[in-house]
Amino acid sequence: MKQALAIAISLLAPLAVATQASANTAAKIDSIPYEYMLVNSITNREPVSVSSYHFEVEPETGRARVVVEYTYPDQMIYGGDDPLRGPQPSFAQIPGLKYDPAAHAVIYDAEGTKAVCANVTERPSLFGRHRKVTNTGACSVLAVPSIHTVDTGWKLIRVRALDTFLEVR
Repeated sequence: MKQALAIAISLLAPLAVATQASANTAAKIDSIPYEYMLVNSITNREPVSVSSYHFEVEPETGRARVVVEYTYPDQMIYGGDDPLRGPQPSFAQIPGLKYDPAAHAVIYDAEGTKAVCANVTERPSLFGRHRKVTNTGACSVLAVPSIHTVDTGWKLIRVRALDTFLEVR
């Protein structure tokens, strides 16, 4: 009996460690409308998706933020005629996300999770110092379509949204 229990524990222990290691932390960045309506069109609505994301740092304060850029399928066609140039980007300072100047890195340290989200390199340029922030892949942006309920004061309206999260592995 003890031998069977020992075998079971030895088989299940790596599974438990793998489950803990794969657990991700997600912090909400923003909610934006699920569809984008061109300014010059009242009927053309297009679904919004994330096109890219990057991190920005402020060395004097040690602050870091994530910037999420959005797109829609026909942006290459209509973008030049659209004065808004598509959905506006989201800028978010996430609790636990900071710039560590000594490590030259954007670090997420919260909820028991610590990861290096981006590395920062500095070099001199004609206009002072230039910083290059490079994602490490330990942190990514996840976009999830959702339905939000808005209370107008009279009735409840359901609207489709795109929720974005910073996912830390």
